Amino acid sequence: MHVEIFGPDDGTPVVFLHGSMVAGWMWMGQVDELPEYRCLLPDLPGIGNSAATPWLSFSDTSDKIADMISTKCPGGKAHIVGLSLGGITALHVAAQHPEVVESLIVSGVPYGHINFPLRLLSSIMLKLYNRPWGARAIAKLFGIPDDDSMDAFMNTALQTDPISLRNLTNEIFKTPVPENLDQVTVATLAVAGEKDTVPTRRAVRYLQNVMPNATGYSVPQVGHQWNAEDRQLFSEMIRLWLASKSVPEQFLRIY
Repeated sequence: MHVEIFGPDDGTPVVFLHGSMVAGWMWMGQVDELPEYRCLLPDLPGIGNSAATPWLSFSDTSDKIADMISTKCPGGKAHIVGLSLGGITALHVAAQHPEVVESLIVSGVPYGHINFPLRLLSSIMLKLYNRPWGARAIAKLFGIPDDDSMDAFMNTALQTDPISLRNLTNEIFKTPVPENLDQVTVATLAVAGEKDTVPTRRAVRYLQNVMPNATGYSVPQVGHQWNAEDRQLFSEMIRLWLASKSVPEQFLRIY
């Protein structure tokens, strides 16, 4: 599994797990904003520079991430930040390999029934993603600007294994989050953008209720891919959470 590493050797290690149809590059804004941390940006199996390593399951991917953390992070532990697919994966890592996780931040994780319009949209995007014009249309839908990020998105679309992408999407629709989250005791921050989908907003309350040390917040005026929408706020959230388990003052607590 391909991984890019940034930041000082002695910095606190943070693993950033990307969403579907993008890759580790989606976190470069946070790397720039958080220079004091040791940032590890893997491309998940089947995606981008990890296309030659097929996506088999969340369980297999969790094993790979845990192995990466244990071999590349001092003390064999790291904080994990995940968005969308990356957030789901982070939960699986914590449930399967709690020994490598210091804390979690997850955003945009779906929970419960994923309705027909979302499933239909996902199916259409899967068909379009491996066609250059289709990938560009998806990038515009994601709000990716026409700059280096667009080039990175298009390259990722060309590299990504379509079978792996279909397999991981099907797995998300069947079982998005692990069943034993009540056994995950690491400090967990669960958030969703105010403009994100109903399943992701529902997940914040669910995670807070089921995980012993989870707290949930809504982030005003942002949507799903909000690490790019409001890069500074997302980075501030990470810095505050890692330093003091607090959040930016504009966050709205979910009860």
